[in-house]
Amino acid sequence: MDLVLGSADLVAMFIEELRLCKVKPGETVLIFTDPQYIRPDYPPAAFAAARALGAEAYILVSQGDQKMEDALVRATWQNASLILGMSMIPRGIGSWMYTETHNEALRAGARVLMVQEPLEVLKRMLPNETIRRRGLLGAKRLQAAKEIHVTDDVGSDFILRKDGRKAMYQCGIADEPGRWDHFPSGLVTCAPLEDSAEGIYVIRPGDSLLGAWHHASEKVTLTLEKGRITRVEGGRDAYELQAYMDRINDDGAYRFSHAGWGIDDRCDWSHNGMDTESLYGTVMVSIGRNIFDAPADYSGMKGENYSNAHFDICCRRKNLYLDGELIVRDNETFAVPDLDF
Repeated sequence: MDLVLGSADLVAMFIEELRLCKVKPGETVLIFTDPQYIRPDYPPAAFAAARALGAEAYILVSQGDQKMEDALVRATWQNASLILGMSMIPRGIGSWMYTETHNEALRAGARVLMVQEPLEVLKRMLPNETIRRRGLLGAKRLQAAKEIHVTDDVGSDFILRKDGRKAMYQCGIADEPGRWDHFPSGLVTCAPLEDSAEGIYVIRPGDSLLGAWHHASEKVTLTLEKGRITRVEGGRDAYELQAYMDRINDDGAYRFSHAGWGIDDRCDWSHNGMDTESLYGTVMVSIGRNIFDAPADYSGMKGENYSNAHFDICCRRKNLYLDGELIVRDNETFAVPDLDF
């Protein structure tokens, strides 16, 4: 009974979301999922919502170990108007988001929306114009920058270069051809040059080790040299992060994937997920794969790291500078007034 009632509640939520994504009668909505997807009530609710808006809706249930290079998967993705990614396959690299099949679908003009957060989070962080505007303005500022500099009062002081790399924002809406987004989310990010990281990165107790789905219990210190994490110091959390990178055992597992900041003041830091990535003023730096690209403006990263790793780390109380200009100040506020309204 609870599952049925929850699905009924979800239909209205997905109708609102699909309207934001500009779903129109006659469009093709592809819902991609797999048997291990942890929210089995989402695909049928999204299917009902798409039909209610007059779209041609399909649910493709892949194998739990599906390869995204499969010919049928690639063909369906390239022929959809909107794809709802309700799956995390292939697991370990940050999901289908970092595959050529996804890139090809975006180049073919698909709009793509990732959906995996709990219903409570979908409701609390429903996309709105404030988050979209903060994201767009932030992405414009980040795209124009060449250098990202992060500091804090516990020893963090590192630099990333992004010369020529594009910037993107997430606001939970995929409303134009070739755009990817994640419902819900609110952040600005880019793929730094893979050989550019230099300095010291300190993860405090309470920061989010999202790649391990828990908050750090102790201080972890990363030493960065020529783009590579060369030393991981600390206790159990440091050991687990080092073991993760060593287990993947490719060079890209020790290099950064993307970096940026959160823009949504509705987030709850106790929830590991899009809450910790999107929290207003959070600085987020990820490790590993970043080959995701998209033709829409301020979408995609055009990175060159083909690692089989992907590990997000979200930190509060840091300062982030773009080309020497203070953008995020100690998690309290944006230092640039025109990015915050």
